[in-house]
Amino acid sequence: MANFDPYFPNILKFEGTVYENDPTDTGGCTHFGLILDDVKTFFNKPNATCEDVKTLTKDDAKAMYKKMYWDKFKADEIKNQSLAEYIVDGAINQGVGTITNYIQQILGLEADGIFGSKTLAGVNSHDGADLYSKLKQKRIDKYNRIVENNPSQVKFIKGWMNRVNAIDYSA
Repeated sequence: MANFDPYFPNILKFEGTVYENDPTDTGGCTHFGLILDDVKTFFNKPNATCEDVKTLTKDDAKAMYKKMYWDKFKADEIKNQSLAEYIVDGAINQGVGTITNYIQQILGLEADGIFGSKTLAGVNSHDGADLYSKLKQKRIDKYNRIVENNPSQVKFIKGWMNRVNAIDYSA
């Protein structure tokens, strides 16, 4: 079964550890790759500000990624570590619902965006390499659509493509 702890350093490698507030980043202010909406949700703090994002600690980030992403995919129950990481990584960058829908489409399940027991069972019984490959293509297609629909985002495409290729499937 997959394990979050060895994966967390890779999240920080992808997301960085510094606070940023790039006006062209549609996510807004970020720290450890987490955005204001994440802080509002995780801490149940609807009036949170970018200052709250700025003061996040590494321990906060670890707890947030575990609960808001890893646990949403029941990733401790996914049999393949690299597939669990790839699924969660996609969700961190494209959203839990989006990645869940992609997986459900690939598995031939009703695409309701909710990662439940049927989706988990499908992930664990489907050919891992096939699921990885098809999910990778869906992620790439989404990044290309983002840039096509909003050319100002082209500055992020190289990083997105590096990221989509950073986790290799391992049986």
